[in-house]
Amino acid sequence: MVQASQLSVSNTDSSAPKGTDNRLGEISLAAALWNALDDADRSAVHLAYLHRPLSRFYDIQPGFLVIYADEGQHYYSLGVHKQVYRYAAFSLSVSFHAGLVDSPEALGDNIEFYSALNAGYQLNTRWALALEVGHISNGGLGETNPGSEGLSLHVRYQL
Repeated sequence: MVQASQLSVSNTDSSAPKGTDNRLGEISLAAALWNALDDADRSAVHLAYLHRPLSRFYDIQPGFLVIYADEGQHYYSLGVHKQVYRYAAFSLSVSFHAGLVDSPEALGDNIEFYSALNAGYQLNTRWALALEVGHISNGGLGETNPGSEGLSLHVRYQL
């Protein structure tokens, strides 16, 4: 028989790093290299906010992403992030964003979709590093759909 004193209840999120309850989510700053598979390398800065995992929705994290590219392009998007694997301090996650780019000439349309695979390493309860491979595309909405691949290095901070 289980006694009440043997039961414990925790309201911390199981996907949060040990020692935190991930109340507010996290912010991320990244340096990126775009057109990584083409000859026209471009640099960019990524700034993102991820809300804490929503336990009622499979621990999906809603968030927003802003990308500032070196030639003045800006991408503003809303999206979702999901951690799919965790082992000790290592994690894998996927994300998807839909947003607008203010200079659509190079990407074929104002509406763009960004999807990414992310490999992370938790340094401590607040700080993490991550390497991300991403793809941005208009999904065939424009007359052309050149798309672009990016590689970014993120520094993340738990709020």
